[in-house]
Amino acid sequence: MRSRNDDFPGRRKLYRSRNGLALGVCRGLADYLGLPCWVVRAFVIVLFVSTGFTAAILYFAAAFFVPLAPETGGAEDIDTGRLGRAAADVSRRFKDLDARLSRLESHVTSREYDFDRRLGRS
Repeated sequence: MRSRNDDFPGRRKLYRSRNGLALGVCRGLADYLGLPCWVVRAFVIVLFVSTGFTAAILYFAAAFFVPLAPETGGAEDIDTGRLGRAAADVSRRFKDLDARLSRLESHVTSREYDFDRRLGRS
């Protein structure tokens, strides 16, 4: 697995990932440490269960202070996770709803609708 830090072997920087589940902290830390992401996530879950609120504060502090990874412009940055699919689904539904509303508005404001309404056919 090649990470974005492999290009500069002497200089590794910690970034939040753009492809993470929530805020990208665990995936960014896994890239930085060279570990599988599930290991870091499991550690964070164990830390959260054992310390509770302290782990949540550390996670959100890391999300706030660690910069987001720079965009590379490649296909690898496309979010294929559950959140990305959900966002694409919401976007598709919104576009469908917008098209349906537009057709409804054009029908209601048309002369045929007004004529049918006056004749009592609608």
